[in-house]
Amino acid sequence: MAYTPPNTFSAGTVLTAADLEGNAEALRLYLHEGVVAGDFEASQWIETRHIQPPVYEPYTGTQHGVSGHVAGQQADGVGVRLTFATSYLTGLGRQGVEPDRWQRVPNTSFTLDMRRPFRALFHWWCEIEHGPDNVPAVSGENYAIADRLCYFAPYVGNPSLVDKTAAQEGQNHQGNAGVYWQTAYPVGAKMAYTGGAAYGQRDGCVAIDGTSVQRLNVGLCYYSQIDRVALVNWSIALEAYYI
Repeated sequence: MAYTPPNTFSAGTVLTAADLEGNAEALRLYLHEGVVAGDFEASQWIETRHIQPPVYEPYTGTQHGVSGHVAGQQADGVGVRLTFATSYLTGLGRQGVEPDRWQRVPNTSFTLDMRRPFRALFHWWCEIEHGPDNVPAVSGENYAIADRLCYFAPYVGNPSLVDKTAAQEGQNHQGNAGVYWQTAYPVGAKMAYTGGAAYGQRDGCVAIDGTSVQRLNVGLCYYSQIDRVALVNWSIALEAYYI
């Protein structure tokens, strides 16, 4: 039904704050809970041709909308297209060194051209299998097999500006009595990832305040001490709005 103010005023009626606020609150409820179609004035701005649908890219699974972007991969079995992280691109995970060689996670970055001050929210989630990396540690190089980690974190700008405080880690496959990897056919981990402490799901959200016109680059990056890390499924979303 159409909006009807609960309090009406005639000439000589004393205005009170409670009555005025009551009308305002009733209007807020009406606008938030759904305006009926019959209450719209027939004008061009409300025509459906002015409602912009999102653009969808099937290859990358990306949806580009008016106020943000959504992308991800949700598959299983033979349909999985793994995305990988590796210690070979992050300095081999050297012991005692502050991680600084963060690398982009493929297909998880967005670029927006912002024309005025804005706020944005970047949401991310990933399903990960870590290792098994059973290559013996070399003095001064990598950590012991059981201690190797892989970190995932969001970045704003480029991976050198990673938010390390938001990083989340996963542990290398712990193996089965020290035997991690089957080298003869069929090749694979000797213990299930869920049982070897190597399977996990990580997620997070970062808020971004932009005070000027800029090209906003946002995405996921990683730092790995494990030679092979597989992102089985993942999703990312960037929502931005002007202030």
